[in-house]
Amino acid sequence: MRAVAFLSLLVLLAGCSGEAGRAPAKGSPAKTGGGGDPARNMSVREMVGQMFVVSLGGTEPDYYIRKMIRERNVGGVLLFGYNMRSLPQVRRLTGELQRLSMATEPAVPLLVAVDQEGGEVQSAPWVSPQPAAAEIGASGDPEAARRAAERIGSELREAGINTDLAPVVDTGFGAAIGSRSYGEDPRLVARMGAAAVEGFEAAGVISAAKHFPNHGPATSDSHSSLPIVDHDMDTVLSHDLPPFEAAVRAGVPMVMVGHLLYPAIDPENPASLSPQAIRLLRDRLGFDGVVITDDLAMAGARRGEGVDRAAVQAVSAGADMLIVSSPPPQQAEAYDAVVRAVQSGRISERQIRMSVRRILKMKEDYNLYARH
Repeated sequence: MRAVAFLSLLVLLAGCSGEAGRAPAKGSPAKTGGGGDPARNMSVREMVGQMFVVSLGGTEPDYYIRKMIRERNVGGVLLFGYNMRSLPQVRRLTGELQRLSMATEPAVPLLVAVDQEGGEVQSAPWVSPQPAAAEIGASGDPEAARRAAERIGSELREAGINTDLAPVVDTGFGAAIGSRSYGEDPRLVARMGAAAVEGFEAAGVISAAKHFPNHGPATSDSHSSLPIVDHDMDTVLSHDLPPFEAAVRAGVPMVMVGHLLYPAIDPENPASLSPQAIRLLRDRLGFDGVVITDDLAMAGARRGEGVDRAAVQAVSAGADMLIVSSPPPQQAEAYDAVVRAVQSGRISERQIRMSVRRILKMKEDYNLYARH
């Protein structure tokens, strides 16, 4: 990994509590192990749980999400529009979820995530509406992207939401993307995406650049099918990857891998389930943060099979976190399938431990422990 990218990641991922960008006090005991292995006291079941980000059914914690937290130690929850009615209601919801997680050993705070991009993708009703990425990109002003991201992040934090699955750094306006993209020029998208990452960082909110390696050229929607992007490797490197590389340089803590088949990278598997794609992100772009999949409930990941199979394949490929918004029984099946894969030796415990170290480091870097 390049030294510049690594140093940028260390600097920009400093924790944020109280004032945006404030790092934890030096010499204070680490909540995740005092500087040693933060996952050393976790069982396989507890470690696998940290890798899951799951949905819930209503505006209050229900039986199923309580069970996922208490019995499976899930690492995060994803809120949709139907979970969010108002700022006070969401504040109560996130507070109850965090208290439950912190009262359950090993007492790890949750990622509480939303998709709040601006434009057509903004479902948190108390957050000020922001222009679509295409409008911001057309302005040519990266500062506009930074301001919008910081405003969104700051207002999400008011409700206890600590993670925004944004920005979109796809190049192009293809299927499922449209106005969510900053533009068709990868250099423009790179500048805008990096500025947005900096805006979220200033707000103290975890961001996720998406959808690696690039959903922009796709002519079908990965929610309902598996898009195929037939770019040769030269085009992948010169057109698709530069915005993600810029986001990595800007210190983005997470990159979301999409359900996209790039035959030049892997002729058989979508990027979210592909060791080759995740190695490209790690080795070529020097990304050492958390690799999170797009929602495994989507057709592009499942390809006609169960979400449990997709979960095992994604972890086998090197993903650190899995989004699963399937019905609760399928969430549990996916979790159980990954646990079995580790216990059987199909997935190494060492790999799981490395993923959990990244997850816990990110949570500590963003002072999630101090907030709860």
